[in-house]
Amino acid sequence: MAHYALILDADDTLWENNIFYEQTIQSFAQRMAQEGFDPQRARETLSQVEHERIPLYGYAPQEFVRSLVLTYHRLCQEDSRPPQPEVEAEVEAIGRQVIEYPIILMDGVPETLARLRPHCRLFLLTKGDPQAQRSKIERSGLAPYFEAVHIVPEKGPDVLQDLIARYNLDPARTWMVGNSPRSDINPALEVGIGAIYIPYHTPWSFEETPIVDPQRVITLERFSDLVHLFPTPEDSL
Repeated sequence: MAHYALILDADDTLWENNIFYEQTIQSFAQRMAQEGFDPQRARETLSQVEHERIPLYGYAPQEFVRSLVLTYHRLCQEDSRPPQPEVEAEVEAIGRQVIEYPIILMDGVPETLARLRPHCRLFLLTKGDPQAQRSKIERSGLAPYFEAVHIVPEKGPDVLQDLIARYNLDPARTWMVGNSPRSDINPALEVGIGAIYIPYHTPWSFEETPIVDPQRVITLERFSDLVHLFPTPEDSL
């Protein structure tokens, strides 16, 4: 009988994600610098464009590419110069680096899931473009560890409530595990389940927000530390 239910985030919790976007943004900023734009201004403008577009168009990698192109256009507009088609094509090529990036699992992820699975119900909850997320899950090889996998446009309290009801989970024995205060930790606190925060080394600013009740949150340095929080019945004897 499973003692606990763990709902696990995917990007930047199970495998690297934002590091590839950061590398791409750095390449974009350098390319903009070659056009005479301030690279920091290019980053700030991209952040503004993403905050405007993500609520409307979601997290698909292709939309990130589009945001880079629109950022280039906006920089040109601010500088009263027309965008150049050849530069736009280079920006698109830079952005496409995030499509089908290699899956690099966080240290100890498969071993930890294997240790947890016999006595914990494991659920994978990830947001974003369904096709892109399914591809990452398949390439990760982690799907067999999970009782169910859910891909949603956006994560929030309503999504967690739905999972609790759908799988008849006991909120007192259910935990959300993730790296995002905005999408993982605060929604868990709002619905009254446990929250386990595993900070990512290069967080995405879009996901950074104050944790509403830090005293109710368990913070771990690494994913493998979960085995100490949820030991096997044999370990607890």
